[in-house]
Amino acid sequence: MRDRHFGSFGFGTPARVSPPAHPAVERPAIAESLAHPLPLLAANLVVALLYAGLGAAVGLFFARYGLFPAPIWLPAGIAAVATLVGGLRLVPGLFLGSFAVNGLLLDAGLLPAALISVSNSLGPWVGAVLTRSLRPPTGLFTRLRGVLGFVAGGVMLQSLLTALGGTAALLATGGLPVEAAYSVFARWVLCDAGGVFFFAPALMLWIGAERTPAVPGHRPAASDAAVFAATAGLAALVFALPPPLSALVQPEAVVLLTIPVTWVTLRISLRAAYSLLTLISVVATIGTLAGLGPFQPDVVPNPLRAVAMMIVLMATNALALMALLSERREAEARLAEGNARLTEEVADRTAELRHRAESDDLTGIGNRGHFLRSLAEHIAAARRQGAPLALVLLDLDQFRLLNDMRGHAAGDAALLAAARLVAAPLEGMPANLGRLGGEVFAVSLPGIDANAAATLAEAMRAAVARHNFTAEDGEAPARLTASIGVTGLLPRDQGPEDLLRRADAAVFLAKAKGRNRVEVRMVSEVPKEMRASSLSR
Repeated sequence: MRDRHFGSFGFGTPARVSPPAHPAVERPAIAESLAHPLPLLAANLVVALLYAGLGAAVGLFFARYGLFPAPIWLPAGIAAVATLVGGLRLVPGLFLGSFAVNGLLLDAGLLPAALISVSNSLGPWVGAVLTRSLRPPTGLFTRLRGVLGFVAGGVMLQSLLTALGGTAALLATGGLPVEAAYSVFARWVLCDAGGVFFFAPALMLWIGAERTPAVPGHRPAASDAAVFAATAGLAALVFALPPPLSALVQPEAVVLLTIPVTWVTLRISLRAAYSLLTLISVVATIGTLAGLGPFQPDVVPNPLRAVAMMIVLMATNALALMALLSERREAEARLAEGNARLTEEVADRTAELRHRAESDDLTGIGNRGHFLRSLAEHIAAARRQGAPLALVLLDLDQFRLLNDMRGHAAGDAALLAAARLVAAPLEGMPANLGRLGGEVFAVSLPGIDANAAATLAEAMRAAVARHNFTAEDGEAPARLTASIGVTGLLPRDQGPEDLLRRADAAVFLAKAKGRNRVEVRMVSEVPKEMRASSLSR
């Protein structure tokens, strides 16, 4: 029984909405609107009407069964939600609603009603302060810590403070004997706690003050809706059974309704599960008060307490389950994100290492190994497609003389410049450019025959001949030329070595004819007098 008491509200700053993923927490639109005077006034009036209206409805309903004013004080749930959403800004509305129901409906007298209303409005606010201090950034119901904070602050502390203040008010005004104070206080705590548990979480979820993530990749199916409807129907049937049919259902069996509630929590959402739980609680309370269902005085000592315990069990199970599930999903999301980031980093590092392994340290173009592998691939592709393939081999003339006279810095600068000059005519072409070593560069040209390659080679030769090779400003101009050999893929070629041998022979001929020229060679036999070591390259 609840003695001359009309619920409670309470809490500080506005609640925040936690999105389904881990991102930044957002303030709900309700809390944002309370920053303006007119919406704040309207919100307080709505809170007062809801509190007073629900208190009147609850008191009148339970009074029909001799339980005045109520064994479960539902306005306590309104108080918890209002203070969690609006904080102190909605406490005036709670006070007005509580004063109206206690002073008018419960006929507590003006002074007792005012004192009770103070505790009914400030108690929930203090409880909400504790809840908010424990609320995780991602949402009240997405962490076990948040659920424990809601139970500790929104349920227990709120109920203890409102019960303590209400009992003290009745004692101070002479409306309660001292010997009955503890009994009234204990029942007051239970009825307030039951009222918060009864529907406060569902209300917060429905108005968007709190959100919980949906099941990733899952859309509620027909089977989920069927479980929801079947569970609601089964609860209605069980708590509508008249004696002696109600004896067919053992009181302990009602706890099995926790199973489908768990299903709805896991498969649909916490909002759907808590809505189902609220529906079950309403049906169980009404049926038990009407003398129907398995909770009968001749079976259980206190039928309404059994209903309250069922509500607490199911609510705690749903809230804790969703919190643990949300923590697991967020941990899995963080793990997946970390794995994706690690995979990306490994891929980047692998690509970097591959680039380093395949690139020439000085010029940045392909090194010898990479060029030869690419040339082998081009040969295989040309064979499959019946397409031409050309190879250009470029050797800088008298490079060693420049390197010896002006130093390695000048030599390195010349090689860098030569690589850029050779690459320029190849822009937009599927060519493969590499440095075979020293001052020798090679280009494979898929889809191009030797004659077309010779034209490109001539452009490269002319560019090198025109270029001023200097390492630093102020140095005297240095000129280099290039001897270039060109060949094409022949039917009897076995691999890269055959093309390189002919191209090298063509370079030998270009140097023998005075350097700074392009020679095309399509004959496999290499001149007997050709020795790479005998050439002054």
